[in-house]
Amino acid sequence: MLHAPMLDLDATYEHLARPWSHEQLAAHYREANRHGEQAVQDVQEVPDRPISLLATGIPASASFSVAIHVLHALPTSARGELAQQLVDTAGKNAADVLHRCHLALELDGRAHDYAADEWLPVVYDVAAPLLESVRLDREPPSVVQHAQEAVHWLASAVINLDQDSAETPAALADALGRLLILCVFADAAHDHGDQGDK
Repeated sequence: MLHAPMLDLDATYEHLARPWSHEQLAAHYREANRHGEQAVQDVQEVPDRPISLLATGIPASASFSVAIHVLHALPTSARGELAQQLVDTAGKNAADVLHRCHLALELDGRAHDYAADEWLPVVYDVAAPLLESVRLDREPPSVVQHAQEAVHWLASAVINLDQDSAETPAALADALGRLLILCVFADAAHDHGDQGDK
């Protein structure tokens, strides 16, 4: 009988807790955005208003948040197939919401005369130090906290969009930075789960 590889959260966090360049983060961002674009197009027609885009991402944000929480609560002995399913759920839904936030940034940029790409270095500046300082042995573990913060910044962006606030791109960049962390975490967790079976 084949057993699913055990997810090693310690090794995953050790892999994440290092300096990250903008180039490395940009590669992860592009990949997550591409995956999110595929998921959004497979499910429904994409709304053409930024606030609608973010509102339709709320169910996916609840899914990644719950998956990240449960993953960290699992006893080590249970970190096999269920853990991999939770990582898949977290990664897929974080990419989905990241893509929606990116589209919202593009749409808001068109309405307020800025380019979404101008904010990507800010996204990487948000993500890099948070990734470098991730720790599993704190309460809550860093990735759990970043999942909570991603949901918070998503809600903040919705409020800013509703008020047509000048703070909208900054709120979206903060949300995107945390979502990027979750995508990088899911990739690293996959890698360390697969290695555990070799």
